[in-house]
Amino acid sequence: MRASSLLLISAILSLSFYGCSVTSIDSIREKQGNSTKVETMLEELGSQPRGPIRFQKIVSADWSVDRGGLINLDHPKAEEAGLESGLEPIQIYFYVIDHPENGRFLIDTGMGTIFQKPSEEWPVSGMVQSVMNMDLLKIHTSTSQWLEANGGSPKGVFLTHMHLDHILGSGDIDANTPFYIGPAEATDSMLLNMFVQGSTDNILGSDRILKELDFPAADDSQTESLRILDFFGDGSLYVVHVPGHTAGSMAFLIRSTSGLQLVVGDTCHTTWGWKNNVTPGSFTANQERNAESLNSLIDISKKLSGITVHLGHQSL
Repeated sequence: MRASSLLLISAILSLSFYGCSVTSIDSIREKQGNSTKVETMLEELGSQPRGPIRFQKIVSADWSVDRGGLINLDHPKAEEAGLESGLEPIQIYFYVIDHPENGRFLIDTGMGTIFQKPSEEWPVSGMVQSVMNMDLLKIHTSTSQWLEANGGSPKGVFLTHMHLDHILGSGDIDANTPFYIGPAEATDSMLLNMFVQGSTDNILGSDRILKELDFPAADDSQTESLRILDFFGDGSLYVVHVPGHTAGSMAFLIRSTSGLQLVVGDTCHTTWGWKNNVTPGSFTANQERNAESLNSLIDISKKLSGITVHLGHQSL
């Protein structure tokens, strides 16, 4: 066997053992906002729940995926409830943050216009389309359609995480618009990423600007060692690092004109999961850390009366 063939086989075996990152696109570290503690954040949000941000939740699509990915069916509560594998109806969302001074930002990306075309034209491999049941997607609005009808493009986009269903609207957002991601979100290595990296790169676009937020070092005195940024510096938007579902998963607390909002991301996908404090299933990378993050978010929600909670793929 020639040396070149041996090297190729060695490289493939190495990738199979170690995995790879979710994207080959480089990210840059970004210092933005002020670090804060859980207690300080809760005090500020509790004393002044309404704030300057106009907040909107947009339903981009209906979908159905495997319940065993959305909910840990091996959890005693799930077994007691008799939950079984099968299709679970869910939705895909994006959120709009309009700040009077800092402008418009999105959380997640919704659905791109490209996905209203035949699936052969989608920037997703046929294998990934099949595994993700993408033929079951029913699109309500593309991100570009919504933005054109409602005041224009964002200055930045926060990604709760980089799973494909949260970046599907990337093609409708200008490549010069930065995407803010959590620690190690773009660089954490997993075997699964070998199968999705190409599709992730295609959806994001080769010129996409990825900015990894620089969170403060965790303080053990904080609840579950949460790391938090006051992004705008005025107490209107808190970005919380909630690792577990992915390494860089993020949640968001928003002081809006209509009251407090908590965007959980996929730390919890479903209504049942949130009400029973049960983590996602096979879609989650680290069950133990996901459970810690979910506990923390539920605890925060209980301490802030009147808060509206937005889950990853279902509404409460």
